[in-house]
Amino acid sequence: MKATSGDLVRVLRAHPRASGAELCRQLGGINRSTLMRLAAQLGLEIVRRGGSRRTRYALRRALRGRNESLPLYRIDPQGDGHLTAWLDLTAPGGCALAFVEPFVWPLDDAMRDGWFESLPYPVLDMRFQGFMGRNFAHRHWRLLGVAEVLDSWTDDDVVHVLANLGYDQPGDLILGEAAYQLHLDARQRQESRLIAEQQLAQAYPALAEQALSLGEAGSSAGGEFPKFTVQRIRHGEPTAVIVKFSGAGNSPAERRWADLLVCEHLALETLATESGIRAARSEIHRFAGRTFLEVQRFDRAGAHGRLPVCTLGSLNAALLGKAGMAWPQLAEALRLRGWLAEAAVRQVELLWWFGRLIANSDMHEGNLAFHPGLTLAPAYDMLPMLYAPQRGGEIPPRTYTPALPLPQEKTAWRQAAQTARAYWARCAGDERISAEFRVVCAGNERQLAAYAGT
Repeated sequence: MKATSGDLVRVLRAHPRASGAELCRQLGGINRSTLMRLAAQLGLEIVRRGGSRRTRYALRRALRGRNESLPLYRIDPQGDGHLTAWLDLTAPGGCALAFVEPFVWPLDDAMRDGWFESLPYPVLDMRFQGFMGRNFAHRHWRLLGVAEVLDSWTDDDVVHVLANLGYDQPGDLILGEAAYQLHLDARQRQESRLIAEQQLAQAYPALAEQALSLGEAGSSAGGEFPKFTVQRIRHGEPTAVIVKFSGAGNSPAERRWADLLVCEHLALETLATESGIRAARSEIHRFAGRTFLEVQRFDRAGAHGRLPVCTLGSLNAALLGKAGMAWPQLAEALRLRGWLAEAAVRQVELLWWFGRLIANSDMHEGNLAFHPGLTLAPAYDMLPMLYAPQRGGEIPPRTYTPALPLPQEKTAWRQAAQTARAYWARCAGDERISAEFRVVCAGNERQLAAYAGT
């Protein structure tokens, strides 16, 4: 009995991403020409990737009833767009990329052929998340036909949302023609929306109110601080910034959040000046009772350009699969696979210890990022979260206990401790921080000095 295209569908359901040789065997020993004919009959139902003997086949997974490939675009530092790949969803899960230009991120063997178990990991970093992602979901979930709760979104939901409205996500990628058209539309409006220096005092409080009321919150970037994104004129140049802000009142919790924003600014300054580690540029503003931390985005360049970034979390999930490991351990695992340089591992180790010694209790894998070539991106989200108010607004007393190193970690620990001491001293002397919390910072510097044996 001759094999049919329906037989090929049945076999691929049981053996996704099967090779041509395996399919020929499963279909009763047919030859490769017959296999090619059956695959051609299925047309867009079949996804094929890999060359020569590495060719694999899978069934296409429709997205909201549509079988078309999705274009994946890249915006370069000059603001020009490029088609970088075509994305196809595959059954029963995962996806396949057809590369149009070289891929700038590490790939294992299957990925080099275009196969991904989930979405391509740089695309996963484009997901809506955090405060701004929740705002976005609350505003658009009915229109897009997805759950209002971000954690409920499937990979298909993520692709659907990105392809329709994801035009200003972290990094340099845009998925889908509709989203790219929104990018072009936004670019035409951009110049008229640039905020001048003299407009900040009126613009930032207004944008904060909009963000809190689920109004226009800009693009999605991870994290839990209330925030918005905007382009403004900084030192005479169009600059993309992300702006975190405190409450407008004077409650203990609001004062503490304001203190922590200043502390984050000082952490970035201290890293840049004391350790040699690149850190995001930031400024503190005070308008209408709020403290604003303005951080220059390192995934943007000039008025329209973008730069590629990828978080440690996405790299780990796609390439390592190691749960519950600290940043230095993951960095070492990437080095052993030939993807990360020894110098970068040492930087990650130093940054990790600095964070621990300044009481940063929220150092998850999304708070460390890389540029292509796995060079370390500027440090960000580095602040003493141990002292953050609880959800109900209470500020419980906290005990600062500096983390101590294993013998092989002493060199990095001592370097980080020196930088952390400079940081605590800087916080203790900065009058933008409340007197109460400056006392805490001064005490922490003394305690760390005692642990360091100086």
